[in-house]
Amino acid sequence: MARPKSFNQDHVLTQAMLCFWDRGYTATSMKHLEAATSLTPGSIYNSFGSKDGLFIAALDYYIKRVVTRRVEKYLLDGDPIKGIDAYFYDCFRAQGKEIQGGCLLINTSTELGPHDEVVREKVLQGMKVAQRGLLAAIDRAKDLGQIAKETDSQAKAVHLGLVLNGMLVQTKIARGDQWLDNAMANVRSLLH
Repeated sequence: MARPKSFNQDHVLTQAMLCFWDRGYTATSMKHLEAATSLTPGSIYNSFGSKDGLFIAALDYYIKRVVTRRVEKYLLDGDPIKGIDAYFYDCFRAQGKEIQGGCLLINTSTELGPHDEVVREKVLQGMKVAQRGLLAAIDRAKDLGQIAKETDSQAKAVHLGLVLNGMLVQTKIARGDQWLDNAMANVRSLLH
């Protein structure tokens, strides 16, 4: 009979997620994961099967706790145009600080996406959550007369998603936030 887990799953997944987000998959060793999660290698393998298993669980956790929550907070209710604006800014600032880590999904897509089909599908799953949120906000903006009725909502959501992805890559190398203010002016122009 297997022993019950004696750790807080949310804590472990949060710490693993942050470790992978900061270092990337390849540069994250089992020693890094042990230090981050306070688990022994045996506990990691018994609970997640492998480093890969923990990584997939961390991606799922990121999609649920970061992407989905951000979509729910900004894109599903309230003023849709203001919500899109706040959604974009929230991707780059946490508690008033500029985020240098980019996005775990974007980072993963460039590191592993071309070579690992399971990871590629997981990244696409997370990106679809964001795109559905943008689509819902655009449709509400059309209903409220904030965007022209003839706007192709799907095409606009895809375009905004691609712009966001590029901005998330930019944040990995940019210093300061002047670039963000300029990019956001362009995002706003796409919404009118």
